[in-house]
Amino acid sequence: MNSKLVKTILLAATIGFFILWVLEWRRTDLSNSYWLLMLSLTLLLGHQYYRLKIIEKPASKPSAKPVQKGRTLPKQKSR
Repeated sequence: MNSKLVKTILLAATIGFFILWVLEWRRTDLSNSYWLLMLSLTLLLGHQYYRLKIIEKPASKPSAKPVQKGRTLPKQKSR
């Protein structure tokens, strides 16, 4: 999946569950809406982890092999 899409989905879900938690917290008490807060925080931490994982990924890729000077391809015989 596209990394921007995954980050957007995680962030949107985080905001959505946080808004649901605020509305539920106002309707009931903290003990009945605690799971929404924890789900929101879990998605936020997942977003941060995924973002840092994507940042580290290009840095760990090895660069292209350097071309050795003096080496040439063998000449092909003409037909």
